[in-house]
Amino acid sequence: MAEVADASQEEAQETVRRVASQLTHRLRALLQAEAERPFYQYQPYFHDPKGASEGASVVPSPLASGPVDPLVELYFQADGASGRVTLPATELQQSEPTSTKSPRPDEQLLREAQFRRGLPTILANARGECRPDQPAAPKQAQAFGQRVEVLDSAAYQQNVGAAELYTNIKTRAPNQPQISLPAVNPAGNVEIFVGPLKWRTVNIGADPSLVALREVCTPQGSVLQGFLISPKGIASFIKTARLPAKFLPGRPQHEYQAAVNISDDPWRVAIDVTAAAIFANQQANDLRRTFLTIFSGGVAIATLAGLGVVWIVWQTERLARQRSQFAASAAHELRTPLAGLRIYSDMLADGLGDPSKSKDYAQRVAAEADRLGRVVANVLSFTRLERGMLKSQPMLGDLADVVRESVARQQPALEATGAKLETHIAAHLPAVRFDPDAVAQILQNLLDNAEKHTRQAADRTVQVSLGRENGAVTLTVRDHGPGVSNDLRGRLFEAFARGPDEDAPAGLGLGLVLVKALAEDQGAQVTYTDAPGGGAQFTVSFPA
Repeated sequence: MAEVADASQEEAQETVRRVASQLTHRLRALLQAEAERPFYQYQPYFHDPKGASEGASVVPSPLASGPVDPLVELYFQADGASGRVTLPATELQQSEPTSTKSPRPDEQLLREAQFRRGLPTILANARGECRPDQPAAPKQAQAFGQRVEVLDSAAYQQNVGAAELYTNIKTRAPNQPQISLPAVNPAGNVEIFVGPLKWRTVNIGADPSLVALREVCTPQGSVLQGFLISPKGIASFIKTARLPAKFLPGRPQHEYQAAVNISDDPWRVAIDVTAAAIFANQQANDLRRTFLTIFSGGVAIATLAGLGVVWIVWQTERLARQRSQFAASAAHELRTPLAGLRIYSDMLADGLGDPSKSKDYAQRVAAEADRLGRVVANVLSFTRLERGMLKSQPMLGDLADVVRESVARQQPALEATGAKLETHIAAHLPAVRFDPDAVAQILQNLLDNAEKHTRQAADRTVQVSLGRENGAVTLTVRDHGPGVSNDLRGRLFEAFARGPDEDAPAGLGLGLVLVKALAEDQGAQVTYTDAPGGGAQFTVSFPA
């Protein structure tokens, strides 16, 4: 961070040097342009020698409308002998009662009054470029406008009496003859020495200000002309984005100040040291925040990426375990009915066993075939579910008939295992929308689960109920086994979900997944609750 603070300090120092250099060039260009202005334009009215060729011709000064350059606050002319200060714009507005110019604000009036009081104090020091007894100064052009202007006597006389002449022109009658003025020197021209335009420091009120001054020598005496630099214009020019700058008299006092090289009177641009330090600290803090943001973001991304990798590895291992478990369960589920089919079919084919039990053997073959069919049907249904192709076709009908038929078809196989099946179907149930094949598969899986999990129970009764509850027709399958353990309830309807008990009946872990999917595809809902007195109870609710 120390390097950032040092860099910010160097940036502040470079900023003040750059601003001072730009202001130096700007003020020099302004001084050079204004130095070419003719001396007679500093009067409220003047006669342009390049205008009318004969007769009286006086017009308002171009300075009467106020400064055009934003760095100039006002133009002025001071009489070297009397010390009287005139401002072209102010004098013109005072002499024009019908002027449409808007009145000047109090702040401007105060500045003008302060300027009039402050300027005469430097008149004595400013004069000396020319003397009334030597009007014909060097005629070659000098730096910043030092020159000799030559006017014919008539043009010069009109400029001398410009204000009076302008009033006479404005007030004379239309048929009155044109005004003529006697020439100062009818036999020759008048030479006016215009001194170079230079920068000076003047106190306006309590504040030092920068003015440009030049001395003009005429046959009537010496006058001082120039303009005052606007503090607001300077402040706007040197304004920077984040570091406040000021234009002050004097030489630079530290590294956050730079000289404005325009004259012998020293001026400087200064940047507030406190602001520069705040700027440096702000940049350091910005860098610190940026670093912390990037670093924290990187750590967060790396953490998320690490967690993602851990999750992917965990998911991969879980899927691998499930795949292995499914393969083992599927092999077991398929091997058991296939073994039964082979044994009983061989006994029938070879005439083995008790001939009086041939019918029983045939029923066993049919039961094992049904069991094998259920396993295959569940696997196929699950694959369709995974591909989003497990669809039912519900239609309005009598659910009781389908339940009776499904229970009757599965009852022999269940009772052959030692289970007892009871059916309770309420009368006058309303018609509901359902898919008969889907309902048969739901009942098949619920009854198969009930039979498996009650093999060690004292009461192997499985109850199938069809009734009406809370505006819905409910299909309930209840057993009297151990029920569902607490650690399995949260994932009861997930694929391959099995309890931790190693003695639990074998299975694929797909039955309840299919029950839930088939029920919801028909618009029904399946729930599990502990049966009163113990056991598991699954309820499928069909909207009536």
